[in-house]
Amino acid sequence: MNRSGLLHIASLLTITLTAASGHAMPADLYFSMAVTENSHNHAGSNLLFLKFQEKADPSVIAPSVVISPRVNGNSIKMDGRLDDWDQRWFTTLESRVMNNYPLSEFYDATAVPIQIASAYDQEHIYFAVRFEDANHDASLQRRQWIFDGTQWHNAPHTAVRPEAPAGHVINKDATLAGREDEDQVFFMFPMVDQEGNFRDGGMGCGGYCHPNLVASGDPKTHLIGDETAGMHTSLPGDVADLWHWTSTRSNLGNTLKDGHIVHGEGIFNGRMADDGQSPDLDNDLKAQNKDLPSQPAFISVKDFQAGNYAIPGFKTEILRQDQAMPIPAGMNFAPGVQLPYSIVRPATGSRSDVMVMANYDPGTFMWTLEFKRALNTGDAKDRAFIPGPSPLPPTLPAVLPGNPERGAKLFADLCKSCHGEQGEGKFENGAWIAPPNQRASGSLIAKTTSINRIERLRTIAHEMAPPKRLMSFVPISQQDAEDIASWLQRQSTR
Repeated sequence: MNRSGLLHIASLLTITLTAASGHAMPADLYFSMAVTENSHNHAGSNLLFLKFQEKADPSVIAPSVVISPRVNGNSIKMDGRLDDWDQRWFTTLESRVMNNYPLSEFYDATAVPIQIASAYDQEHIYFAVRFEDANHDASLQRRQWIFDGTQWHNAPHTAVRPEAPAGHVINKDATLAGREDEDQVFFMFPMVDQEGNFRDGGMGCGGYCHPNLVASGDPKTHLIGDETAGMHTSLPGDVADLWHWTSTRSNLGNTLKDGHIVHGEGIFNGRMADDGQSPDLDNDLKAQNKDLPSQPAFISVKDFQAGNYAIPGFKTEILRQDQAMPIPAGMNFAPGVQLPYSIVRPATGSRSDVMVMANYDPGTFMWTLEFKRALNTGDAKDRAFIPGPSPLPPTLPAVLPGNPERGAKLFADLCKSCHGEQGEGKFENGAWIAPPNQRASGSLIAKTTSINRIERLRTIAHEMAPPKRLMSFVPISQQDAEDIASWLQRQSTR
């Protein structure tokens, strides 16, 4: 058995042996957290330290440190409000762009301040998250179906509001090819981390995610960043727990899309769902049978019986699985009728482990979310918050939002000769000689240039294909990468 397999078994044994260890304090850990505005482009922090405490001591809170004090059982009411949270427990993250598909079908990521707190009792761990919605809307209509009188189509992206934080993104005036999406919140917790991403100075989620831009197609015919996502761990055996809350698909079920990240290479999608039924189902014939046209498959029984679909502009707000019926053959719809793309259904198994209560305030444009999960679910695919050895707390300075002026100079000195004046890249003979990196994230740049990552990959080169197109010869720090990214995120050449 290889080293990674032994480490994974050791991890599972630790979970088993400590499951009945009473109510001792869980071990500290590093984790990642990010939010999105209506797309897969997100902002947050790739590396945070969760400090468990018997008694709350807010004095240790820092830009990258979140405390989790012990509370009495049931003292936190899950209602999407924070009246029962001590406001002194919150860490404010000056978030950074963590993923930005350059010049893609998505609006650019918008970094807004994020407030986060945690607590635990004898059975559960809790998180509270609060942030301003970047476009001052709740993004509750992902891929909403609209009938134009002849055929169905998905709602296009909601326009960027000039007065909102998202009103300042570079591609705010672009006509995007994509469809209306949703707000999202991500948590990532390591389970097996041989590569050392979740440690002081590590890459966190930045070592596992974000586009592989060299895989982009011909820039004359493809969006840059199209089909280049490579969300996976870099070493065989490394695994991370992923919590993914979505404002359309999972919000109405008061849960999230619980999954995990496994090893892969290139643009392989190593994101896997935990066992059980997801809290949503696509209302799309093509999702059920790829040979069928993409159009809605179900309508509301109640609205059908009431004749509402003959009313121009009528909208079914929520479609639950137990209240849905297949669309009768030959049924006519009035122009402007709208149907949800996502069907709400009960989550089951490990997919229902995390309870989430969310509240959007249209007056303040603030999202408030509360998360609750058992400290130890007993599922080997979930991070167990149990006693054990704790990693060393952060000693290195937190990476700060970038300085574009400094980044412009660094890019000119280190990057321009290969990637072009504005990061447009070099495409020759059907391939990228140097991939485009316009408005790339600091995490992506640091991931590509990390000497530590290269050395760790080389130590087990016999277990995987050798790394390709990695730039360990570029001597930059994570802060340098963030500065360069802050300049690149302002560039656009088409």
